[in-house]
Amino acid sequence: MPDPITLIALAAGRSTRFGRPKQQEPVGPHGETIPEITIGQALRAGCHRVRLVTSPALADAMRQQFAAEPRVEVCVQEEARGTAHAAMVGMDGAAGTCIVVNGDDLYGRDGLQAATAHALAGDPLENALVAYALGRTLSPNGPVNRAVCEAGDGLLRGTREVLGLVADGPGRARDGAGNTYTTDVPVSMNLWVFRPAFVNALRGAWQDRAATDRSEFGLPDAVRHAIGQGQAFRLLQTGAAWHGLTFPEDAARVREHLARTDEP
Repeated sequence: MPDPITLIALAAGRSTRFGRPKQQEPVGPHGETIPEITIGQALRAGCHRVRLVTSPALADAMRQQFAAEPRVEVCVQEEARGTAHAAMVGMDGAAGTCIVVNGDDLYGRDGLQAATAHALAGDPLENALVAYALGRTLSPNGPVNRAVCEAGDGLLRGTREVLGLVADGPGRARDGAGNTYTTDVPVSMNLWVFRPAFVNALRGAWQDRAATDRSEFGLPDAVRHAIGQGQAFRLLQTGAAWHGLTFPEDAARVREHLARTDEP
Protein backbone atom coordinates (compact mmCIF):
# COMPACT_ATOMS: atom_id res chain seq x y z
CA MET A 1 0.00 0.00 0.00
CA PRO A 2 1.46 3.41 -0.93
CA ASP A 3 2.52 5.86 1.75
CA PRO A 4 -0.16 8.39 2.74
CA ILE A 5 -0.21 11.91 1.34
CA THR A 6 0.02 14.46 4.15
CA LEU A 7 -1.16 18.06 3.79
CA ILE A 8 1.00 20.49 5.78
CA ALA A 9 -0.96 23.72 6.33
CA LEU A 10 1.18 26.62 7.55
CA ALA A 11 -1.00 28.76 9.82
CA ALA A 12 1.49 30.28 12.26
CA GLY A 13 1.75 33.71 10.61
CA ARG A 14 1.44 36.89 12.65
CA SER A 15 -1.02 38.67 10.29
CA THR A 16 0.82 41.98 10.65
CA ARG A 17 -0.78 43.81 7.72
CA PHE A 18 -4.18 42.19 8.21
CA GLY A 19 -4.43 43.33 11.82
CA ARG A 20 -6.07 40.18 13.27
CA PRO A 21 -5.50 36.42 12.92
CA LYS A 22 -6.14 35.62 9.25
CA GLN A 23 -6.32 31.93 10.10
CA GLN A 24 -9.53 32.52 12.05
CA GLU A 25 -11.25 34.99 9.74
CA PRO A 26 -14.71 33.72 8.68
CA VAL A 27 -14.96 34.01 4.89
CA GLY A 28 -17.08 31.08 3.68
CA PRO A 29 -20.86 31.15 3.21
CA HIS A 30 -21.28 29.36 6.54
CA GLY A 31 -18.50 31.18 8.35
CA GLU A 32 -15.70 28.80 7.27
CA THR A 33 -12.11 29.98 7.61
CA ILE A 34 -9.55 29.56 4.83
CA PRO A 35 -7.81 26.66 6.64
CA GLU A 36 -11.15 24.86 6.97
CA ILE A 37 -11.89 25.32 3.26
CA THR A 38 -8.41 24.31 2.11
CA ILE A 39 -8.26 21.26 4.38
CA GLY A 40 -11.67 20.08 3.24
CA GLN A 41 -10.74 20.45 -0.44
CA ALA A 42 -7.42 18.69 0.05
CA LEU A 43 -8.99 15.71 1.83
CA ARG A 44 -11.59 15.38 -0.93
CA ALA A 45 -8.83 15.62 -3.57
CA GLY A 46 -7.03 12.62 -2.11
CA CYS A 47 -4.88 13.71 0.84
CA HIS A 48 -5.04 11.22 3.67
CA ARG A 49 -4.25 13.37 6.69
CA VAL A 50 -3.40 16.93 7.69
CA ARG A 51 -0.80 18.55 9.92
CA LEU A 52 -1.87 22.12 10.75
CA VAL A 53 1.12 24.15 11.97
CA THR A 54 0.24 27.13 14.11
CA SER A 55 1.61 29.43 16.79
CA PRO A 56 1.38 28.82 20.55
CA ALA A 57 -1.15 31.65 20.82
CA LEU A 58 -3.58 29.98 18.39
CA ALA A 59 -2.98 26.30 19.18
CA ASP A 60 -5.88 25.78 21.59
CA ALA A 61 -8.34 27.55 19.31
CA MET A 62 -7.20 25.49 16.32
CA ARG A 63 -7.49 22.22 18.26
CA GLN A 64 -11.03 23.13 19.25
CA GLN A 65 -11.88 24.18 15.69
CA PHE A 66 -10.83 20.81 14.22
CA ALA A 67 -11.73 18.58 17.18
CA ALA A 68 -14.37 16.74 15.14
CA GLU A 69 -11.95 15.84 12.30
CA PRO A 70 -9.65 12.97 13.38
CA ARG A 71 -7.50 13.33 10.26
CA VAL A 72 -6.30 16.78 11.36
CA GLU A 73 -3.44 17.10 13.84
CA VAL A 74 -2.42 20.51 15.19
CA CYS A 75 1.34 21.08 15.52
CA VAL A 76 2.93 24.07 17.22
CA GLN A 77 5.81 26.13 15.86
CA GLU A 78 7.14 27.35 19.17
CA GLU A 79 9.31 30.06 17.65
CA ALA A 80 8.74 32.01 14.42
CA ARG A 81 11.71 30.84 12.36
CA GLY A 82 10.25 31.00 8.83
CA THR A 83 8.14 28.93 6.45
CA ALA A 84 10.75 26.20 5.89
CA HIS A 85 11.06 25.72 9.64
CA ALA A 86 7.26 25.64 9.98
CA ALA A 87 7.02 23.05 7.19
CA MET A 88 9.66 20.96 8.93
CA VAL A 89 7.64 21.08 12.17
CA GLY A 90 4.64 19.73 10.27
CA MET A 91 6.66 17.09 8.44
CA ASP A 92 8.22 15.71 11.61
CA GLY A 93 7.34 12.03 11.64
CA ALA A 94 5.35 12.17 8.39
CA ALA A 95 6.00 9.30 5.97
CA GLY A 96 5.71 9.64 2.21
CA THR A 97 4.90 12.74 0.18
CA CYS A 98 3.83 16.04 1.75
CA ILE A 99 1.83 18.84 0.14
CA VAL A 100 2.55 22.22 1.72
CA VAL A 101 0.14 25.17 1.63
CA ASN A 102 -0.19 28.54 3.33
CA GLY A 103 -3.01 28.87 5.84
CA ASP A 104 -4.14 32.27 4.56
CA ASP A 105 -4.24 31.46 0.83
CA LEU A 106 -7.29 30.11 -0.95
CA TYR A 107 -5.83 28.01 -3.75
CA GLY A 108 -9.05 26.65 -5.21
CA ARG A 109 -9.97 23.07 -6.04
CA ASP A 110 -8.04 23.01 -9.34
CA GLY A 111 -4.75 23.97 -7.71
CA LEU A 112 -5.10 21.43 -4.91
CA GLN A 113 -6.18 18.70 -7.33
CA ALA A 114 -3.10 19.37 -9.49
CA ALA A 115 -0.86 19.03 -6.44
CA THR A 116 -2.57 15.85 -5.26
CA ALA A 117 -2.50 14.29 -8.74
CA HIS A 118 1.26 14.79 -8.90
CA ALA A 119 1.68 13.46 -5.37
CA LEU A 120 -0.26 10.30 -6.23
CA ALA A 121 0.73 9.64 -9.85
CA GLY A 122 3.61 11.92 -10.83
CA ASP A 123 7.25 10.95 -11.12
CA PRO A 124 8.13 9.72 -7.61
CA LEU A 125 11.55 11.37 -7.85
CA GLU A 126 10.15 14.80 -8.72
CA ASN A 127 8.95 17.41 -6.28
CA ALA A 128 6.55 19.96 -7.73
CA LEU A 129 5.31 23.54 -7.51
CA VAL A 130 1.79 24.50 -8.58
CA ALA A 131 2.28 28.01 -10.01
CA TYR A 132 -0.33 30.70 -10.63
CA ALA A 133 -0.41 33.43 -13.27
CA LEU A 134 0.77 36.67 -11.70
CA GLY A 135 -2.32 38.57 -12.79
CA ARG A 136 -4.55 36.16 -10.93
CA THR A 137 -2.76 36.78 -7.62
CA LEU A 138 -2.80 40.58 -7.35
CA SER A 139 -4.81 42.46 -4.74
CA PRO A 140 -6.84 45.56 -5.64
CA ASN A 141 -6.24 46.81 -2.09
CA GLY A 142 -2.48 47.35 -2.19
CA PRO A 143 0.92 46.08 -3.38
CA VAL A 144 1.92 42.44 -2.85
CA ASN A 145 5.18 40.50 -2.95
CA ARG A 146 5.47 37.49 -5.22
CA ALA A 147 8.12 34.86 -6.06
CA VAL A 148 8.49 34.91 -9.85
CA CYS A 149 9.38 31.48 -11.25
CA GLU A 150 12.33 30.78 -13.52
CA ALA A 151 11.65 27.65 -15.58
CA GLY A 152 13.11 25.42 -18.28
CA ASP A 153 12.02 22.12 -19.82
CA GLY A 154 8.97 22.05 -17.58
CA LEU A 155 11.05 22.25 -14.42
CA LEU A 156 11.46 24.98 -11.85
CA ARG A 157 14.99 26.41 -12.00
CA GLY A 158 14.53 28.95 -9.21
CA THR A 159 12.40 31.78 -7.88
CA ARG A 160 13.06 35.49 -7.53
CA GLU A 161 11.20 37.59 -4.98
CA VAL A 162 9.61 40.71 -6.46
CA LEU A 163 8.30 43.38 -4.09
CA GLY A 164 5.42 45.81 -4.32
CA LEU A 165 3.51 44.40 -7.31
CA VAL A 166 0.34 46.13 -8.50
CA ALA A 167 -1.76 45.99 -11.67
CA ASP A 168 -0.52 48.39 -14.34
CA GLY A 169 -3.07 48.29 -17.12
CA PRO A 170 -4.39 45.39 -19.20
CA GLY A 171 -2.01 42.43 -19.17
CA ARG A 172 0.68 44.18 -17.14
CA ALA A 173 1.90 44.52 -13.56
CA ARG A 174 4.49 46.84 -12.06
CA ASP A 175 6.76 46.32 -9.06
CA GLY A 176 7.92 48.81 -6.45
CA ALA A 177 11.03 49.65 -8.48
CA GLY A 178 9.01 50.44 -11.61
CA ASN A 179 9.80 47.25 -13.52
CA THR A 180 6.94 45.79 -15.56
CA TYR A 181 5.80 42.18 -15.98
CA THR A 182 3.22 40.43 -18.11
CA THR A 183 0.38 39.07 -16.02
CA ASP A 184 0.86 35.52 -17.34
CA VAL A 185 4.25 35.17 -15.61
CA PRO A 186 4.10 32.12 -13.27
CA VAL A 187 4.54 32.86 -9.59
CA SER A 188 4.83 30.70 -6.50
CA MET A 189 2.13 30.96 -3.85
CA ASN A 190 3.71 28.21 -1.71
CA LEU A 191 1.70 25.28 -3.06
CA TRP A 192 4.39 22.59 -3.04
CA VAL A 193 4.63 18.83 -3.42
CA PHE A 194 7.64 17.54 -1.49
CA ARG A 195 8.95 13.99 -1.87
CA PRO A 196 10.73 12.26 1.04
CA ALA A 197 14.17 13.13 -0.37
CA PHE A 198 13.36 16.84 -0.06
CA VAL A 199 12.17 16.41 3.50
CA ASN A 200 15.46 14.74 4.40
CA ALA A 201 17.46 17.51 2.68
CA LEU A 202 15.40 20.14 4.49
CA ARG A 203 16.18 18.59 7.86
CA GLY A 204 19.87 18.45 6.98
CA ALA A 205 19.95 22.09 5.85
CA TRP A 206 18.25 23.13 9.07
CA GLN A 207 20.70 21.22 11.23
CA ASP A 208 23.60 22.86 9.40
CA ARG A 209 22.36 26.38 10.12
CA ALA A 210 20.28 26.17 13.31
CA ALA A 211 23.17 26.41 15.76
CA THR A 212 24.67 29.59 14.28
CA ASP A 213 22.00 31.33 12.18
CA ARG A 214 18.94 32.72 13.98
CA SER A 215 17.35 34.33 10.91
CA GLU A 216 14.14 32.99 9.39
CA PHE A 217 14.46 29.93 7.17
CA GLY A 218 12.10 30.31 4.21
CA LEU A 219 10.85 27.69 1.77
CA PRO A 220 12.35 29.53 -1.24
CA ASP A 221 15.79 29.21 0.42
CA ALA A 222 15.23 25.51 1.09
CA VAL A 223 14.05 24.87 -2.48
CA ARG A 224 17.04 26.69 -3.97
CA HIS A 225 19.29 24.54 -1.77
CA ALA A 226 17.56 21.35 -2.97
CA ILE A 227 17.75 22.38 -6.65
CA GLY A 228 21.46 23.05 -6.15
CA GLN A 229 21.80 19.49 -4.86
CA GLY A 230 20.20 18.15 -8.03
CA GLN A 231 16.62 17.62 -6.90
CA ALA A 232 13.96 18.17 -9.58
CA PHE A 233 10.84 20.31 -9.18
CA ARG A 234 8.15 19.89 -11.83
CA LEU A 235 6.45 23.23 -12.61
CA LEU A 236 2.68 22.69 -12.76
CA GLN A 237 0.74 25.73 -13.94
CA THR A 238 -2.91 26.23 -13.06
CA GLY A 239 -5.39 28.64 -14.59
CA ALA A 240 -7.20 28.91 -11.27
CA ALA A 241 -7.52 32.26 -9.56
CA TRP A 242 -5.86 32.69 -6.19
CA HIS A 243 -7.62 34.53 -3.38
CA GLY A 244 -6.06 35.40 -0.06
CA LEU A 245 -5.90 37.72 2.90
CA THR A 246 -3.16 40.32 2.90
CA PHE A 247 -5.06 43.52 3.72
CA PRO A 248 -8.23 43.87 5.86
CA GLU A 249 -10.20 44.85 2.75
CA ASP A 250 -9.34 41.52 1.11
CA ALA A 251 -11.76 39.68 3.42
CA ALA A 252 -14.82 41.17 1.70
CA ARG A 253 -13.42 40.19 -1.70
CA VAL A 254 -12.84 36.59 -0.61
CA ARG A 255 -16.37 36.40 0.86
CA GLU A 256 -17.86 37.69 -2.39
CA HIS A 257 -15.88 35.12 -4.39
CA LEU A 258 -16.98 32.23 -2.19
CA ALA A 259 -20.62 33.41 -2.15
CA ARG A 260 -20.85 33.14 -5.96
CA THR A 261 -19.00 29.83 -6.35
CA ASP A 262 -19.27 26.35 -4.92
CA GLU A 263 -15.63 26.32 -3.72
CA PRO A 264 -16.20 25.22 -0.11
